[in-house]
Amino acid sequence: MLNPFLKTEWLREGRNIRLPLMIIFYIAIMAFIMILFMVFNEESFQQGYYYNTTTYQYQFLIISSFQILTVLLLTPFTVSRLFIVDKEKNMLDQFEMIPGVSIQYVTAKMLLVLAVHILLYISGLPVSALACIYTGTSGVKLLRLGAMIVLYAFWSGAISIFFYTVCTKSVWAFASAFFVQLMFGLGTLVLAELFRNGSLMMNEAGRVAPEVIFLCLLLLSLNPISSYMGYYGSVTGDIGIFGTFCSHLGIDTSDKWFIFLFYKVSSLVCILIGVLFLALSIWYMEKRRRT
Repeated sequence: MLNPFLKTEWLREGRNIRLPLMIIFYIAIMAFIMILFMVFNEESFQQGYYYNTTTYQYQFLIISSFQILTVLLLTPFTVSRLFIVDKEKNMLDQFEMIPGVSIQYVTAKMLLVLAVHILLYISGLPVSALACIYTGTSGVKLLRLGAMIVLYAFWSGAISIFFYTVCTKSVWAFASAFFVQLMFGLGTLVLAELFRNGSLMMNEAGRVAPEVIFLCLLLLSLNPISSYMGYYGSVTGDIGIFGTFCSHLGIDTSDKWFIFLFYKVSSLVCILIGVLFLALSIWYMEKRRRT
């Protein structure tokens, strides 16, 4: 293994009991949700209740959404564990004194975050595959779920790594990472709404200006929820409340260019944001080494 930091961190994480316990609880929760769905469906059929089979898609969506939400919740804690030993023993300051180490250090942290979430995804594959077969969902959606998990792990991990690199206190790093992710998730929606209201107030025709619509599109592309809604739409065939919100902003979600490009661009933006935060982490470590 060329990266010594990656080898050290992987051995440290692999020998810790937290990772096996995390996997056990992760699979147990998924299995519990799946059993609840199976019992509910069986009882509905036996009692002769009207049951719409399209709800199977939403049952698979609930399980996959739980997996995606787990990524966003666990990533800051995973990054915290990776940095806490180095911060407590002041090893990070010593690493920064060695030229070229910052790239290896940040890369090792990022790869380990991705490895943990890929391991969780692979561990949950039996339950996910059962949900996929039971609900009649295409196996391609299962592969796309894996891509979404890697995407969000990279996005959230890069943001968390940056703040744990910059902040001296772990509490401030965790709070800052959580706040920035919240701003990407909710702040962009609030800004888009403010721009829409401002445009309506200034436009006597009562329409949102095309420039404001384009600006709202840019803001929504920064929002990680947009990538999830692309996955949501591929499973259910409908983007639900997100489509209503876009129409509220004057965005035509039925346009073929929107359907073909927007969700792909949003996923690409998530990757670029992650790359940006990783680059800033490396730059900051190099800057501290030179000073």
